[in-house]
Amino acid sequence: MPIPRHVRNVSLTTIDGISKLWRTPIDQYYTREMYVDTRPELAPALPLRLDFAHEEYCYKDYYRKREFSELFAIELVLEGSMYFKQREHEYRVMPGEVFFVLPDQNMEFATGPENHCHRLACCFSGHALGCLLDSTGLIERDVVIPRDFKTVEALMRKCISELRDKSPGFRHRASVAGYEIILELGASVERSDKSVLLAKAVDLLEHHLAQKITLPKLASALGSNPTSLHRAFHEKFGMSPINYFIKLKIEAAKSLLLNTSLPIQDIAERTGYSNQLYFSAEFHKRAGLSPREFRTRNRTIKSIL
Repeated sequence: MPIPRHVRNVSLTTIDGISKLWRTPIDQYYTREMYVDTRPELAPALPLRLDFAHEEYCYKDYYRKREFSELFAIELVLEGSMYFKQREHEYRVMPGEVFFVLPDQNMEFATGPENHCHRLACCFSGHALGCLLDSTGLIERDVVIPRDFKTVEALMRKCISELRDKSPGFRHRASVAGYEIILELGASVERSDKSVLLAKAVDLLEHHLAQKITLPKLASALGSNPTSLHRAFHEKFGMSPINYFIKLKIEAAKSLLLNTSLPIQDIAERTGYSNQLYFSAEFHKRAGLSPREFRTRNRTIKSIL
């Protein structure tokens, strides 16, 4: 989706000789309640520092462009929507979603001629920031859907109030809130990634019931690693990937036993068992009956009904 471009009334401001910013005038296109730490040198030891935070209302035709950004900012959309472009990807960020202004990137955002946007923003720096973004995976993301929107909003509002009031210890408390925001958003990325990973894994297993698949082979096919995949399956299904695969095989075998007249040997082969005796033992362990007993009993019940 193309970024709405409104060059009328857009002015260029050079930030530091490297970063450049184009924006529409504040009095016409947006209003902002913004608070800045004017003495950041008083807390140089903080590994994560809140530089500024604000609540902003952007009206229609708002536009901002930044080249070679020197900032890292977390932007949470509360109402309306924001068109956003970064790293050649374009998004329409909706309420409850977060977009990131990343260091050393070119970015644009705009409201367009019809919509508006109400959002919160917090800008962080510090020597721990890079490690936090790397370890949580946020450095690879432009947009994230928080798993708990209200928690992120509350933490960002806490950052705003700390910079507004500047009561003793505010820098430390804002730093802690910043950590919590980043960790919460990182958990949202992890959950999203796990959901996608599990969906791909289940689809792959369902379409390869006749094959022998090991955990390392499955993880490699998904671009994951065995430990992460094993943990994701246990969290979602309460069992390992291989036990889940066997469960799928047994369910498929049940369907074939009930709905076809295929010999049990053929059913065993279709579900990945070359040895019929081993298949029968595995089936009995999970279904409580042998394949033959399962077919006979369920067909009898079906005929009575």
